[in-house]
Amino acid sequence: MQLKWALAAVAMTILPLHRHSSAGAQVLIGSPEDDRRRIAQILGTRSAAGEMIRSPSSTIEADSLSRLPVVGLVRPVIDGTYNAQLPFSIDDGALWAGRGASTRLTVGIDGRVGPVRYLAAPELMHSANLAFSDLPSNIPGRSSFASPFYAGPRSIDLPERFGREPFSTITPGQSAVWVSARGADIGASTENQWWGPAIQNALVMSNNAAGIPSVFVRTNRPWQTRIGSFEAKAVAGGLTESRYFDTVSTNDVRALSGVVATYSPSVEPNVTVGVSRVVYANAPRASNIAGNALGALTRWSTTRVDSTATGSDAFDDMMSFFGRWIFPASGLEVYAEWARMLPPVSLRDWLIAPQYTQGFTIGMQVARPIRAGAVLRFQAEFTDLEQTPPSRAGDTLTYYTSRAVAQGYTQRGQAIGAAIGPGGSSQLVAVDYMPARWDVGLFAERIRWNNDVYYLQPSGFSFFAQDVSVMGGLRGTFRWRRSEVHAEFSLSQRLNFLFQALRGGFGPERSNDAQDHSLRFWIVP
Repeated sequence: MQLKWALAAVAMTILPLHRHSSAGAQVLIGSPEDDRRRIAQILGTRSAAGEMIRSPSSTIEADSLSRLPVVGLVRPVIDGTYNAQLPFSIDDGALWAGRGASTRLTVGIDGRVGPVRYLAAPELMHSANLAFSDLPSNIPGRSSFASPFYAGPRSIDLPERFGREPFSTITPGQSAVWVSARGADIGASTENQWWGPAIQNALVMSNNAAGIPSVFVRTNRPWQTRIGSFEAKAVAGGLTESRYFDTVSTNDVRALSGVVATYSPSVEPNVTVGVSRVVYANAPRASNIAGNALGALTRWSTTRVDSTATGSDAFDDMMSFFGRWIFPASGLEVYAEWARMLPPVSLRDWLIAPQYTQGFTIGMQVARPIRAGAVLRFQAEFTDLEQTPPSRAGDTLTYYTSRAVAQGYTQRGQAIGAAIGPGGSSQLVAVDYMPARWDVGLFAERIRWNNDVYYLQPSGFSFFAQDVSVMGGLRGTFRWRRSEVHAEFSLSQRLNFLFQALRGGFGPERSNDAQDHSLRFWIVP
């Protein structure tokens, strides 16, 4: 199987691809090109329009849509991850990067047929999925691969491992079809989406999981008014359970409804503020997905679950507010996203416990030209989704988990929002030297995993048993003509993997610490 993928990769690099100009080409979320576009925005050489609500199809510049051929080839992308000891899979879409090599090939066609635009970019993936020291679940009715920590009021479809064998999959990937009319697009897609200003941990919608099959309505350029510009998107679709969650066949699909909107005032166009909300609900029948299409606008509750709700009437939701301020003269941007799982029931509730069910991401970037064609860039981003228990009973609400919807806020076994997952927190810093044709940088990060359920574990009596990753690494990109290679190599230490501490959490037991190294790569022939 690995030989087949290697031959496919070589073939795609030597095929004489004939396509339209790359000026109108789509940009995949999280790609090196995506990063360069953001730097250009910070430096004031590119408009920031569309940055807070983006997907591959939305990055195709509006003025190039009329020039699309009937059929054009999408530039192939080969990417993947090699993890030496433990799985580490963040912001990589449908790919699950377990232990060993995990690779993906994205290729396809795009174009137009009359007023209809389309992007067909399926993804072919293979995961070696090698064995590691996992912790099988013993929760009744769940797969042994399901998370051993999340059930009952904190339920989520978040497998520790995707089976015991290597596997290959093909998905529609970054595909979409849409029609444009009067500054808006109406269409359907399976592509990844990114809402908000975060670099790694968008709280509501990111590319950490597979794209969601959905229909959408969106602005295709900012709507200009006297008071400023507006952009928006509404989606309605279905979420799918992983094959490694439970034995119930009647709850494999859920309904999703989401809306997001941004505003940039005319007095300060470098400021963007936005709001987003998603509602996800059980969908025993296909008609329930259509019935929940407007749920993000019509379904509201100040309690996590209405005790009288059953079936498709039971739902959960999440709402966020975000903002970004660019200072082009200084090459600086600052941004933040703040979310809550439950709105406050009153002003008193807000004043007494403003942190209840909140999560946040704050960050900044500085990009300064230091000589002709070279930029020095610094990044910092902090995310916190850890919750304070409201009582000694430990009745803690945890991000992306649910009492009403067993699979929580996931798509095919991966969290749709922040890459660090439920109950996590992270601190990321990086610095990059970026001339025109190549770049090189250093990064360091600390992630604390699943901390909301830490105190519920048998070993949860001291900080020694908390599950923490500390990592540092080197990254770089080389570009030649229209080809590009990007790689990130990191060394990491995973402390108390899955809370396992043989001394009951009272001492620095190192038997369950793991030293690891990972290599992520991105190749555009």
